[in-house]
Amino acid sequence: MPSSIGVALIGAGNIAQSIHLPLLQKMPEVRLEAIVDRQVSKARLVADKHKVPLATKSLDDVLRMPSVDAVIVTTSTDAHAEIALAAIHAGKHVFIERPAARSLAETQQIKAAADEAGLQVMVGMNHRFRPDVAHMKNAVDRGEIGDIFYVKAGWVKQRSTDARWMANADKSGGGVLVDLGMSVLDMILHIFNFGRVHSVVANTYHQETRTVEDIAIAMLTFENGSVATIEASWSLIRAEDLYYCNVFGKKGSAYINPFKVVKKVDSTVQVVQPEATKSQLAVYKKSYETEFRHFVSGVRGIIPMISTIDEAVERMKIIEAMYASAELKREIVIP
Repeated sequence: MPSSIGVALIGAGNIAQSIHLPLLQKMPEVRLEAIVDRQVSKARLVADKHKVPLATKSLDDVLRMPSVDAVIVTTSTDAHAEIALAAIHAGKHVFIERPAARSLAETQQIKAAADEAGLQVMVGMNHRFRPDVAHMKNAVDRGEIGDIFYVKAGWVKQRSTDARWMANADKSGGGVLVDLGMSVLDMILHIFNFGRVHSVVANTYHQETRTVEDIAIAMLTFENGSVATIEASWSLIRAEDLYYCNVFGKKGSAYINPFKVVKKVDSTVQVVQPEATKSQLAVYKKSYETEFRHFVSGVRGIIPMISTIDEAVERMKIIEAMYASAELKREIVIP
């Protein structure tokens, strides 16, 4: 087993500079071999700052490097499939920031190529590695609140002004539903063992954007009868961002952000809430660090990979069903 893997970062944007590179630099099991960006001058500045040996705009040159074992893709979504497919064909493992691609068809292409090549493809869902999400999953798996029948989850924040491409459907594949809604959907499917999604009903709104939706509200009905609602927005007016998951079972309820469990014992209601030890920013950064360590361990064969391209295909099926429901204004049954 190799003691470290060589990694090339594809896309030197803000998140790569502020999150990916500083964290990857601190990992002894990672060797940062190259940075690729369409703006080679930016790639060079970032590479110099983080002491990365090579900066280039040529993806092909980097994929020919034997020292590169895996690529981390942080470009705009329209480039995800092309880069992932090229990397897989060159024998490299792939980490792609969410969403995996613009459409179900593109996501399936990546899956087919990875399956044929026998390579690992992980999709960045850093919320899975948040401590409150881990606490929630553990509480659910232990049956602390009983059989769950209703989940209400959402993410409400303002659209990032430094990623204007996200409001361009040709580049992003969609609006807030594929941006924030995808994460909320993944959180629900990751935490709860409800079985398959049977059907969806969704509404989308264009309050401040034209070509993509900036508000999405959806209801999912699962084969076991449980129901989940998803709320995602770039434009609902709030004083602060909101990321939440409220869960209701036969024996109690549980909540994320902050995490707590509420149970009725005899005639009293008990609240169990671990004391918060880290700031939201620290939690955010730690989730990425844990996620990268998982990817590296998966590539090295130490642990099974999670948040795989197979899962991404299933999530995209549901997202596209939501878009169809919003357009047709009816329930969509998922085959």
